[in-house]
Amino acid sequence: MSNFNSRKLEGTPSWMRFAPYLALGILIFSLNSASELNYFLRGYLVIIEAQAGIVLLYFAMSKLRTNKNK
Repeated sequence: MSNFNSRKLEGTPSWMRFAPYLALGILIFSLNSASELNYFLRGYLVIIEAQAGIVLLYFAMSKLRTNKNK
């Protein structure tokens, strides 16, 4: 028999963890689809923006988590 009711459910739901990354993807897509750049330059910018955005989101989310624990 499972003791599911006795377990404490902590943290945010798993789908909420992906919300900032989804917002970043939508932002990058909308910015690059509106620009009229070369096809290869647009692809290069998508890669650079995605990498920089993921790194910034990672550090921002880790900083918010450490502030909640204090």
